[in-house]
Amino acid sequence: MPTIDTIATWAQVIARTLEARGIAAAPLLREAGISRCNLHDPNQRIALQAMSAFWRAAQRVSADECFGLLAAQHSYPTDFHGLFFAAQSSATVIEALERGVRFAPVITTSAALRLVRGPHTTRMIYGVAAGAEVEQVATEASIACAVRFTRQTWVDLPIVHGVRLARPAPQDPQRWARLLGCPVRFDAGENAIEYNSRWLDAPLTTANQAVAQGLDSVLNDYLERQQRLNLPQQVRSAIIRYLPLGEVQQSRVAEELGMSVRNMHRYLLKHATSFKALLDDCRRQLAFSYLRQTDCSINEICYRLGFNEPSSFNRAFRRWTGESPGKWRRDDVPALPERFLPRSLPAPAALDQAFAIAV
Repeated sequence: MPTIDTIATWAQVIARTLEARGIAAAPLLREAGISRCNLHDPNQRIALQAMSAFWRAAQRVSADECFGLLAAQHSYPTDFHGLFFAAQSSATVIEALERGVRFAPVITTSAALRLVRGPHTTRMIYGVAAGAEVEQVATEASIACAVRFTRQTWVDLPIVHGVRLARPAPQDPQRWARLLGCPVRFDAGENAIEYNSRWLDAPLTTANQAVAQGLDSVLNDYLERQQRLNLPQQVRSAIIRYLPLGEVQQSRVAEELGMSVRNMHRYLLKHATSFKALLDDCRRQLAFSYLRQTDCSINEICYRLGFNEPSSFNRAFRRWTGESPGKWRRDDVPALPERFLPRSLPAPAALDQAFAIAV
C-alpha cells in the first residue's frame, strides 16, 4: 500500500486561513505534530494522520463549519506545485480535468479522483484511497479550491454546474452556495463537482501545449521522486501484507510498486537498505509482537511470518537474539539487549496501517 500523505504547502493554506481570522496557527500545528519550518517546501510531505489532526483542530478552534470553503479563498496556485498551472495550460476543460485526476497524488495520496462523463453533466468524484480516512472538511476545501480555480481561470465559460456533498445539510445552506458560487446539493452520497458537459471539449484561450507538456514532465518527476523517497516504507507495507500468505516474492512487491525488481533494488540501495534487510527487519519486529501474545503459538507465529517450517523461524530468531523463541517468551524480554527490542510497535491488527503512514 502506497504511503498516504499530503504536500506540506497544503498545511500552509490552513495556517494562512487561521491567521486571517486572527487565530494563531502555531499551537495547532504543534498539536498536530507538524513543523512549521517545512510548510513552504513542496518537497516535504505530511502524513495523513497529522494532516487530519490539523484540519480537525482548525475547524474546532474556528468554530466555522464552512472552514474548508474559506481555506480555498486563502490558497494560491503555487500551493499545489505545478498542477494548477498545468490545468490552466490544457487545450480543453476535459484535458484539464484529466490532468487533475492523473496528478492528484502530487497534492495528496489520500484521494481517489475519478471522472464520470454524462450527456449533460460530468462529475469529478472525490473518493478516498484504500486505507485512508479523510476529514470531510479537507475534501470540501479541495473541492472549493478546484471550483474557485475554474471560475477565476475561465471567467466567461459556465463550466461548473454545481457541487454535491456527502455531508448533511447545514443550518445555512445558502452560505455554502454563496461561498462556492454555485448550487450545492447536500446528503448527496458522494463528494463531487458537476461540470457542464457542453463546454468540456471547447478550446481554451489559456491553452499552451508546450507549457502543459513541460509541467507534465515536472509533475511526473515530482511523483517519481516521492516514490523513491518513500520506497522503503512502501516495500515494508507490502511485505507485512504478504507475509501471512507465505514466502514474499520480490517480483510481486516490485510489480505492485510499478517497477522492475532490478529498479527496486537500485532505489533501495540509495536508501542504504535492501529487500532482504527489510524483510528480515519486518519479521523480527513482528516476531517480538506476536510472542507477547500468549494465545499465539510459536508454530502459528512461524507461518504468520512467512517461514516454511518452525526450524527456519528458530534459526532466524536465534540470529536476532541468541535465544529460541520459546525461551525469549518465557524470559519475557528483560534480559534482551536494547538493540533487539522492537521499536514501539502498534498492536498487530494495526501494523499494516501503521507502516503505511509516513512519519
